[in-house]
Amino acid sequence: MAQRQPVPTFDAPLDPAAVAALTKRVGLVLVAVALPAAVGAFASMALTAGSLSAATDAAAGAMSGPLTAEEGVSWLFYASVLGTALGCWVLGLGLLLDGLDL
Repeated sequence: MAQRQPVPTFDAPLDPAAVAALTKRVGLVLVAVALPAAVGAFASMALTAGSLSAATDAAAGAMSGPLTAEEGVSWLFYASVLGTALGCWVLGLGLLLDGLDL
């Protein structure tokens, strides 16, 4: 029979190891959710634009304005790219904290 392994808990609220583990998980989840949405939105823009250069111009145009000005696939592309960038920053913070060995 399989035995239950104790789940590691961290007592200190600002333990660097706990913060690093949490930020790495949150960053990975953000990237895992937002990156496929960004790729799908760009693929949709490429299919509707007709060519890759037109899709690239549409994506650049979507990213150049404010988030509230976009709608439809352009809004999804903008939001998912921002989510991917945020996930990369959070993941990087977790990796930095993990590498500091505090």
